[in-house]
Amino acid sequence: MGRMTFAQPVDRRFLLKGAASLAAFAPFPSWANTAPTVTEVAFDPAIPALGNPAGDVTIAEFVDYQCPVCKLVFVELKKLMAEDHGIRLVMKDWPIFGDVSRDAARMALSAGGHYAAAVDALMANERGLSEHRTDDILGSVGVDVTGARASLAGLQPEIDALLSRNADQAAAFKLQGTPALVIGGRLFKRGMPVAELRDAVAKARAG
Repeated sequence: MGRMTFAQPVDRRFLLKGAASLAAFAPFPSWANTAPTVTEVAFDPAIPALGNPAGDVTIAEFVDYQCPVCKLVFVELKKLMAEDHGIRLVMKDWPIFGDVSRDAARMALSAGGHYAAAVDALMANERGLSEHRTDDILGSVGVDVTGARASLAGLQPEIDALLSRNADQAAAFKLQGTPALVIGGRLFKRGMPVAELRDAVAKARAG
């Protein structure tokens, strides 16, 4: 699959199935030839999908577990998913707030079947993170923290490669920070309330 050209409108069939490049932006950006594809952004096999994994519209959120605005946006996304069961949500871990954020991202991605609960708990946390705090949060939702940390040594190269891909995509999009959302092939460099999320999803479905 080629890179995003941003030169023409997006085919609705491809947007909803993740088989084409992201939608056109205006004006034509100078970095378009190096931009990632929808498959790379929204369908990375290393990222478990939340909501409905077979949903017809994918929302990808670039996020840091210490970003307060990300947490607010996640609340809005949960409202949307509660009313719209066609949403597939992908958390694009981009730990811009340092090693503690990177550790939280690694641990969430090491949580196995507890991944959704781990994301939920980390996003609901209202205190600063530390490795100890992250372990407490994940342990409270059933994650075998000792086992997860033990397995992380083997998983870390793959997880760090994922985090690097996310960071490269954020750089290609010229993001200045978290949160940022990709919805139906459109990039939003900000958080959005549920009403705007509904509108963006409706436009994705309408084509």
